[in-house]
This record gives sequence, structure tokens and C-alpha cells, in this order.
Amino acid sequence: MGCAGSGAGANGRHGGNPVTMLRALSMSLGLGLTLLAVPACGGSSSDAGDEGGGAARAAGDAMQLAGAATSDQTPPEGLTWIAIRDINRVYDDDNSPTDRPPLVTEPPRGMITPITVSPDGQADWLMDYTEASSAQWCGTGGCRQRLFVSTPDGLVQVFDANAFGVETLGEGQVRVQVHHIYCEPQAAPDSCTVVLQYDTAGRRLAVPPAHDEFNPMGWAQSE
Repeated sequence: MGCAGSGAGANGRHGGNPVTMLRALSMSLGLGLTLLAVPACGGSSSDAGDEGGGAARAAGDAMQLAGAATSDQTPPEGLTWIAIRDINRVYDDDNSPTDRPPLVTEPPRGMITPITVSPDGQADWLMDYTEASSAQWCGTGGCRQRLFVSTPDGLVQVFDANAFGVETLGEGQVRVQVHHIYCEPQAAPDSCTVVLQYDTAGRRLAVPPAHDEFNPMGWAQSE
């Protein structure tokens, strides 16, 4: 027989019991939290208060953990390796091997970030060489930007060119701010944008006719 006052409340919910709420939150988030046993009937009001407060605090911790899990995605190791390789090879000089900064062992924070381009629900990844701390990757048209899109066969690179910024617009559209030469004579030096459309079947970014001179794989094809 349950304790007096237990069970669903008038609105059909769990009567505000924090332990019950935490158990439901844990199951819905798949966090596998271990809950303390609920005190037996007849426990003191202070015990019940301590239990409720502890459960509420644990529920807050669980929600923070869930938020961190969704916002902090770890880049694939292959992309991490590419970033580290590119940063370090800037200083390759067999004739002066000691004249270089310390070896970089992990990408700078913010260099590899998840974005959404393809419709498969998997993370796509933007690699921004603005964060690589070397002028070699930048020019009058911005810094090197690389976009890797999820496909059934893994990640595929669909953008590798200089740009001032890359952002997604939804429905597979990617807006890129590029050198004004691609918009002359109608654009100001810092206002030239090209909207590319992701082609799922072709696994590429299609360039609109108005900007057909812009090559979204210009850097890769020039190496």
C-alpha cells in the first residue's frame, strides 16, 4: 500500500515527486543515472526534504549533461588529423628543422565545427583555417574553408576555397561570403555572397548561373 499523498496528482502527472521526475528524465535521456531509494513511509519531513533537494539537484545536473552531450560533438579523427597535418606542415623546412614553433597536437578550438547540410541527419563538418594561425591559409578573398558532408559512404569534401564566412540556410543551401570579384560591378568589396545548393545525388555544391566563375573546390584543384 503506498504512502499517503503519493500517486498521480489531479492533472495526471506524478504529483511533483522529484525522484519520479528524475527517473523519467533519466530514462528519456538515456543517461543511466543511479537513483537513491525513496525513504520508507513514516520518514521524517527533514529526510524527505533532503531527498527531494538532492533529487532536484541531480535533475539539474542531468539536464546540463544532456545539453553538453548535444552541443559538444567530437570531430571525426580523420578531420582532426587533416587539421593537425596542415597546421604543422606550414613550418616544414628540411634545411632548418629546429626553426619552428612547438608541434601542434590538436586542432585549435573552433577550427572544426558541426553544421547541417545533407538531409541524412548526420553531422556535416566545417573546417575554418582562420583559426590555424597562419597567413598562408588566407588572402584577399578570406581564409581557406573546407566543408565535409555526410553520405552513406562517409564524409565527402564538397567545398575547399577561400571565403570570409560560410553558413547554412537550411534545405541544403550554403551561403558563402567571397571576394568581390565574383560580384562585380554590382557589389561592394565586402558584400559579395554566393548561395550554393547541395546536390545529394552528385555529392557536390551546385553554383548558381550568376556566379558560375566561382569554384567551390578552387583550393583543392590548385594544389
